[in-house]
Amino acid sequence: MKKLFYASLILLSLSQSSCTMMVKGLVKAVVKGYNDHTDMNVSSFQLIDQQGKKQTFASLYEGKTVYFYVWTSPSSRPPGEKDKDYTALKKRFEKYPDVVFADLFIGTDQAAWTADEQKNTGQGNYFLVHDEASKKFLSALKESTKVPFIVGKDGTMLAFKGPKPYDHTLVDYVLYEARNGIDGTASAKALVRGVNSNEKFKTQLLKDWYQGHFNKSPDKVNFSVSSTQ
Repeated sequence: MKKLFYASLILLSLSQSSCTMMVKGLVKAVVKGYNDHTDMNVSSFQLIDQQGKKQTFASLYEGKTVYFYVWTSPSSRPPGEKDKDYTALKKRFEKYPDVVFADLFIGTDQAAWTADEQKNTGQGNYFLVHDEASKKFLSALKESTKVPFIVGKDGTMLAFKGPKPYDHTLVDYVLYEARNGIDGTASAKALVRGVNSNEKFKTQLLKDWYQGHFNKSPDKVNFSVSSTQ
């Protein structure tokens, strides 16, 4: 049974060091599963586009860091261009040509997917073929039906059931660091450790990243985190 846990953890609203430590602990508990499947590689996944052409994940996304959602039916479509958090995330990463966004349909009814895609056209939408290459991935999903993942440039699964578009600051940092092959748990924990009891970044490195990525100076750090189990 799928359980959805969502905790909006806003450091901006905290003033006590003990509260900040508690929030950090909660965030670390959520992100610890991001690296559960770093031994998984999706390069050989077979993907079918709307025209019925079959290609491997590697042939489509070689040298790219990919943020993708999976979904199983028209009723569980992932965040699209009408979702403000998703479109804002894509907009922020337009400056990085090595980052792309995609959606993979993991249901079994290809005809239904094709018909639905004709009504909801978009870039990077593919049908995932159920075969030996995708068997381990599909099994690990269990009953989750709409969750995001981050895959590195070599096809390695860097964030399994990773941060969502509305996980502000966290999703940006994890996706940014994935460009360098760093798994989601490591980067998320580094971000959490980098915030002091005054809700400010401890290091110049994080300050510079925030300034360069968001095009504004960091004041007090706020972020949210969610997890689908």
